[in-house]
Amino acid sequence: MQASAAQRLTGKTVMGLLSLYFQPSGRIGRSKFWLGWIGLVLIEGVFNYWLVTGLFGRDPFDPVTKELSKPAYQLLLLCNIIFMFPLFVVLAKRFHDRNKGALWTLPYLAVFAAMIVVLMTGNIQPDVRPDAVPSSLAGLAAAYLAVLVWTIVELGFLRGTSGDNRYGRDPLAT
Repeated sequence: MQASAAQRLTGKTVMGLLSLYFQPSGRIGRSKFWLGWIGLVLIEGVFNYWLVTGLFGRDPFDPVTKELSKPAYQLLLLCNIIFMFPLFVVLAKRFHDRNKGALWTLPYLAVFAAMIVVLMTGNIQPDVRPDAVPSSLAGLAAAYLAVLVWTIVELGFLRGTSGDNRYGRDPLAT
């Protein structure tokens, strides 16, 4: 029995998303990078909202009930580690397009993981006033911002390698 065009398109889309987020080989262009990264941010935001409201029964927009207990907050951050692998895959594929290995993802992922660990250990709460942040944590935040800006410029704005490279075919050539 033949699959309809809509079923083929849906299957192709699902396989494309799975490949984008879970298959680190190959290359992606800037547009897929932006779609992949923004998609992850949106999925993570919906996931976090669901955890806070559905699992912990809090309204993040209500100043009275938005506070989470420390164990709930730590569980929330721990669950967010799930998103590090798809993030690694999207970054690695884009670095491949720039003819660089997946190890180039380490600066961003290391600082991102350090921020999660700092938040999980309770050294700083996410809604603390900026003037109350200890200087060592301000240094970590500055390092994260610097690496984030570098990552965005490197992967989001600079063109990939023209033609095929050691990581695969040029995504713009297809």
